[in-house]
Amino acid sequence: MSEVFFILTVIYVAYVVFIVVDDDNIEPKKSANPGAVAFKQPTVAQKPALVTDKQTEQPTPIVKPTKVEPAVETPKAKINKLAEPKIELRTVLMKNPETGEEAKVATNYRMVKRWVKEALVTEGLLDKVYKNTELDDAAKIKVAKALSIIKAMDKYKL
Repeated sequence: MSEVFFILTVIYVAYVVFIVVDDDNIEPKKSANPGAVAFKQPTVAQKPALVTDKQTEQPTPIVKPTKVEPAVETPKAKINKLAEPKIELRTVLMKNPETGEEAKVATNYRMVKRWVKEALVTEGLLDKVYKNTELDDAAKIKVAKALSIIKAMDKYKL
């Protein structure tokens, strides 16, 4: 059994050495941004080719036009800051006004105490207390917004 592991290890080491040595010969991959323009640094000083003009017998350089595509920037959508509440991503200590119990409230709705979930419903921030199986992407967004609003309420602050 140890001989099999030894053979596999030797093959793996040979593969890694092959990849590292062969990595220098591979051309760099194109960037993930299609609008970015990559410029190659000239390795040898390049001289323009000369063509002699038959009428004047003077050499004139041939200039090849190069096509440079400008980087395209996508316009960002303007966000109405007044319409959407800011979602807090930090853990906050909250106090239950009825019992005085203190609880850490993070952004994960599944880990929130039951009284916080009920407070979200009584404050009108959520329609109901969601079960863990009912949490889909739309519900998670609703819950995150509701949690950020309830964390900012003075009634529940410590």
